[in-house]
Amino acid sequence: MTTKELIYHNALKLFAQYGYTNVGMRELAKSVGIKASSIYNHYKSKEDILMDIAQTLVNRMKEEVYPLFKQTHLEPRAFFTNISLSTNHFFEKDDIHELTSLLIPLEFLSEPLKELLHQEFIIKPRAAYTYYFNDLMKKGKMKETNPDLAAKLYHSFFVYHFYEKYLSKESKGFMEKYEILFKEHIDLFMTYFNIQ
Repeated sequence: MTTKELIYHNALKLFAQYGYTNVGMRELAKSVGIKASSIYNHYKSKEDILMDIAQTLVNRMKEEVYPLFKQTHLEPRAFFTNISLSTNHFFEKDDIHELTSLLIPLEFLSEPLKELLHQEFIIKPRAAYTYYFNDLMKKGKMKETNPDLAAKLYHSFFVYHFYEKYLSKESKGFMEKYEILFKEHIDLFMTYFNIQ
């Protein structure tokens, strides 16, 4: 393991244990066994480490979540169900839960983190749903409406549960606990918009 990798892993562990704001670069350098000044050869700042941690989450989403939105060959119910349940399972994986449990509370302390999470959790999925709904409407498989508004309505249910997960006392397993409700949401949405 390189020194930078060791800094990253120790930072993840210390931030989770003591809180991001309570861990300084000096303590982090000491945990790695290097001089405080040497840590800046690898990371410019503590926020730089935080953004590296966030990028790990984004990279995993690119590998495991984003491809789900490209499976448009599936019938709509299967398309929605696959994204909803697979995404729920993704965010309940131990390592992903660890990353998000650290990052979500910090999104309003770091402007770059807030911008990144806004893009990844809100903007990109909504754009994918807007494109999908627009396509369904063109094919006559969905009631004509504003596709962006439909995307906001559909995706807001997931966003609500995602953030409630981190506000609840028992966040681990929260998303999977409500899978029946996610399926009912899909049914309600498809019925309302006459999706075939």
